[in-house]
Amino acid sequence: MSANQDVVLAKDWILSKIQKGELKRGDALPSQYDISRQINISRDAIELAFHELVTEQIITEHFQEGYTVKVTPPFDYPVDELKSITMMIEEAGFRAGTLILSQDLEQPSLDDKVVLKINDDRRITVIERIRTADDNPVVYCLDKINLETFNGNASTQSRSLFEMLQDSGITIRYATTEIESLGYEPYISNALQCAPEDSLLLFRQVHYNDQDEPVLYSMNYFKSSQVKFKIKRTIRK
Repeated sequence: MSANQDVVLAKDWILSKIQKGELKRGDALPSQYDISRQINISRDAIELAFHELVTEQIITEHFQEGYTVKVTPPFDYPVDELKSITMMIEEAGFRAGTLILSQDLEQPSLDDKVVLKINDDRRITVIERIRTADDNPVVYCLDKINLETFNGNASTQSRSLFEMLQDSGITIRYATTEIESLGYEPYISNALQCAPEDSLLLFRQVHYNDQDEPVLYSMNYFKSSQVKFKIKRTIRK
């Protein structure tokens, strides 16, 4: 980014420390004054190097706490693949769990009826959950299932909702997804124990069965500091 050789040297000094393990994820960086003394470069150049590394998401700045090496989110969630949250957590080597906040049989709202294509007086199962990894909250889930009877309960805390739906005779084949970035949302952010700088990424998904019928309407709020998202993009011919 910078044409200033001193800025490049300062960045490379910091990157080298990270690559060698002398600065680990989450470690505080030395002060600009200390770095300036060690490598004989002006503090102005060090400050510019810090700003560029923040832009490149190598380091982060915490209000009134200084700069630290950015902590890499432990979980990968592929945007172009329909994968359960349970699988995402277990593939990263953590124990998947579920804290069920509520499970009720409810009258669907007008929006629910449109999304789930309901045109009668049936009720739906609504489940509010926190998905956890080694008991730490990662994702808040609000799931609306187009069933009046559903066997999911607190005894199935480590299983994915897809598996529980399979037990109820529903097989998910595909989903349509809208993704929205959100800032602080009091109820959900508190439920996920978010830090003040944590944002949320909402996956609003409608899941369909073999007959192209919408059977599950989900709103999954991912904690940004815990999950990174991957997608393979190609040029349309």
